[in-house]
Amino acid sequence: MQFIFTKLLWSTLMVTGLIGSIVGFVLPIIPGFPFLILMIYSLKKLSPTFHQWLSRTWLAEWLKKHQPMLAKWLVS
Repeated sequence: MQFIFTKLLWSTLMVTGLIGSIVGFVLPIIPGFPFLILMIYSLKKLSPTFHQWLSRTWLAEWLKKHQPMLAKWLVS
């Protein structure tokens, strides 16, 4: 039961982050980057396979080079 609840919670946060980041990038009033971080972190917790793939992409390498603190939190 708890496993289903945690998956549902991370899925809800991921969808919220996705919608918030789209709205944030379209509207200049709302910042989209924090919602994007929420979405990536939720996907990391939701799917370990996604986390492994994410850590091997060029975006992760760029993040590690230019924003090491954020990369440490999101990718590692």
